[in-house]
Amino acid sequence: MKIIICFMSIVIAFTSTSFGQSVMNFQNGTAVEVQAGADICADQININGTFSGSGTICGGPVYLLNLTLIIQGFYNSSLDVMVPDTLTVYLRNSFFPFAIADSAKSMLNFTGSGSFLFFNAINGTNYYLVTKHRNSLETWSSSTPVFAGNSLTYDFTAAVTQAFGNNMKQVDFSPVRFGIYSGDVNQDGIVDASDISLVDNDALNALSGYEPSDLNGDDFVDASDLEIVDNNAFNAVSVISP
Repeated sequence: MKIIICFMSIVIAFTSTSFGQSVMNFQNGTAVEVQAGADICADQININGTFSGSGTICGGPVYLLNLTLIIQGFYNSSLDVMVPDTLTVYLRNSFFPFAIADSAKSMLNFTGSGSFLFFNAINGTNYYLVTKHRNSLETWSSSTPVFAGNSLTYDFTAAVTQAFGNNMKQVDFSPVRFGIYSGDVNQDGIVDASDISLVDNDALNALSGYEPSDLNGDDFVDASDLEIVDNNAFNAVSVISP
């Protein structure tokens, strides 16, 4: 006899080779058949949604960060929405030399919200949240929040003081929202002439598509992108960290 576990969506990461691959992805609506008495086990399991049936699903702990963050150039203050894009978040220790404890990559949606899953975090331990985006300035959280019950919520957009060194720009006045600086195209930690040059050259060549020099997320490199990088370079914005 078989039982069928129906997942809305599932990602299972195996450290063993029992199933012949390290990561298995099951899309929405996928049914996973399991023999009666068998379990789905792995060192790391991430399930989003619901499942039906009986059986055992076991795995190591998963730590969920619910993050809200706005990317300056991708945000439209008239519509109060942002072009969705991927973001990487690093958990760094709260003490020198602020070593990386874990990292996760996920998508920020049109509201700037995203869910990030970590497997090496520890409840009750203080971490700096460090955000990295492909053409924005690396930004650190001002505080060192902790996971409680394997969950943590942090909102960068609510106040400029949510970023270390107040290192964000106000992107909306109603509602009041702050975003991380766009324009660090070469990811060297500062927005300067080298970034302007990259955007300028790509604009001259009318580059299009998913490009680092496309600072407003419209899939075209043009004068609107130059305006963003030029203004931030004029203000010499750079990474501020402990």
